[in-house]
Amino acid sequence: MRHMALALFVVVLGQRLGAQSPSKLDDPIKGGFFITDLGRLSPCALGAVIPQVARQGGVPAGFESTPDCWLSPRFDPFDPEVNGQALAGRSAREAFDHLMTLMPMYSWKEMDGVVVVRPKGSWDDPADVLNLPTKRFNAMNQRIDDVLHTLLARVVPVAFYPHEDVPQAGRPIDRLVSVEFPGGSMLDALNAVVRAGGELEWQLGYTGGLATIAMNTFDWRGGSVMAPVALPQTRR
Repeated sequence: MRHMALALFVVVLGQRLGAQSPSKLDDPIKGGFFITDLGRLSPCALGAVIPQVARQGGVPAGFESTPDCWLSPRFDPFDPEVNGQALAGRSAREAFDHLMTLMPMYSWKEMDGVVVVRPKGSWDDPADVLNLPTKRFNAMNQRIDDVLHTLLARVVPVAFYPHEDVPQAGRPIDRLVSVEFPGGSMLDALNAVVRAGGELEWQLGYTGGLATIAMNTFDWRGGSVMAPVALPQTRR
């Protein structure tokens, strides 16, 4: 009985300690909190605001477009020409909840510290490429572009599409990262990369039956890397 009581105490204590460790999403964002005014964006550009909120909330993020939309453009929310909308005093969680009221086709989840926004029907769609199983991989001290290629090659069926990259260097996006992925879905793998890379976000966009994945720095001037994605036959 004494051992059972001790075990119960440990479980309850762990639950209480967990409750006392709020997510960064719940911290009020200090200073000027701006996003691009969604009223000025086309339906296929709504994803532009996701990294803006993620950057100001200090959490990595991912965004999947609807099947008729390619990658969203990137805007500086502090540029007066894009008419930034102030959300002062809100937490990132409140901001994402607010965005979903303006983007009713989408929903969001926090996945081990990464905010992911996807079309509502994509989460449980077995044909969605992000839901495909992905084998374990280790990528140590590699450029994010190379890690992305490794990731796509480990998807089942393989999502890597042969292509030629344009060589670039010296950008923040070109820094080296290390990722140890134990296996899971392609979505899990992308989240592992942005967690390892720090202030990063991924995007998946579609066009003409094809798809493109991009990794971007939070700072829109920090650069991006992109790769085409081979989709399952059911999505072509």
